[in-house]
Amino acid sequence: MKLFFASLATTAAVVCAAAVPAQAASLATMQAAPTDPVKALKAQLLPGKGVKITELSSITLEFTANDQAMQVQVNTRTDGTLAFGKGNVAAGDLRVRMSSRQKAAKPPYRVIAEGRNAYVTNAGIAKALPAGRPWIGARTGDHENSILDTGITPADLTFMLANSSEVATGEYQGTSTLAAYRHNKAAGDGDVEFHLYFDKNNLLTRAVVDSTSTSDSDAYEQMAFHTDTKFSGWGVKTKITAPAATKVISEKKLNAKTRQAVIKAGYPEFGPF
Repeated sequence: MKLFFASLATTAAVVCAAAVPAQAASLATMQAAPTDPVKALKAQLLPGKGVKITELSSITLEFTANDQAMQVQVNTRTDGTLAFGKGNVAAGDLRVRMSSRQKAAKPPYRVIAEGRNAYVTNAGIAKALPAGRPWIGARTGDHENSILDTGITPADLTFMLANSSEVATGEYQGTSTLAAYRHNKAAGDGDVEFHLYFDKNNLLTRAVVDSTSTSDSDAYEQMAFHTDTKFSGWGVKTKITAPAATKVISEKKLNAKTRQAVIKAGYPEFGPF
């Protein structure tokens, strides 16, 4: 989803309430100040809770081949639910559709992400696999599951709010260098713009992030990422479980013929991560 992106980032703007003289207000008329965005998010990150997301993303590469300027763009739409653990995103149940300007859209697939594991299926994939095992399982070699980066963390939110300003009620806009945004000095030269929207309870309803980077490698000259993620149903009761082991075949155990068949049916060519 890919989830080609680094995670969203921001800080909390503390909401200040105007002081009201005690003799002029009563407990019945006083209104509590809204919780700041980071505290509001932390209050949601509890086991059994979740949030629904819809994300539109794209990656665009510009390069030169045979002395001609070329551009390749891959688009992804992701819909589904994220389940929280204690202070983090613990799992996801998502539907993913990928397409590009150069090729027709592949069939969408379903992915369940839990911990460092991902399980992928759709009708075509299930048909191509051994009977009774409709899921392909894969495990990331990284410490974090990139599929779950469609979520937001308190650290991410703290960073972005610290580097933005409120342009309208509940709406923030800001910029950062790519290295600072990814918390990685080796990220290269580039810039990031972000636009955040919050509801009356200061819960995030939408995050739009655009980044560009340049390279002098043979692979590309400029790369642009775009993500537009909408959040709804904060606090919805959520339980996401991985498919039973007896219904899963490891990606590593696919033979060449089966791998070709599942990729044609929509399985990501380079895996789900």
